Amino acid sequence: MNKKELAKIYKEVSNGEISARKAAKKINIFLETLQEALQIDGTVVFINRGIFEIKERKPRIISNPVTRELMKIYPRKIVRFRVSKKINKE
Repeated sequence: MNKKELAKIYKEVSNGEISARKAAKKINIFLETLQEALQIDGTVVFINRGIFEIKERKPRIISNPVTRELMKIYPRKIVRFRVSKKINKE
């Protein structure tokens, strides 16, 4: 699902009180706020929904399947979302 489809769903949920363009703007504001909060603290918790957190992947060595050449994959940070146990039960 992309932002445009999410904005359409947001518009339908609001019973047409908000346009798709305004819904997309609100989604962008939310995503920017979430990104800033993750940079500051490293985790964002939505009670009864889930947790966004930054996870650091370790460096590793892999082999290229075609040439069998060894390559190093450098460490990097990724954003991970863990769903709350209460949502899984619903």
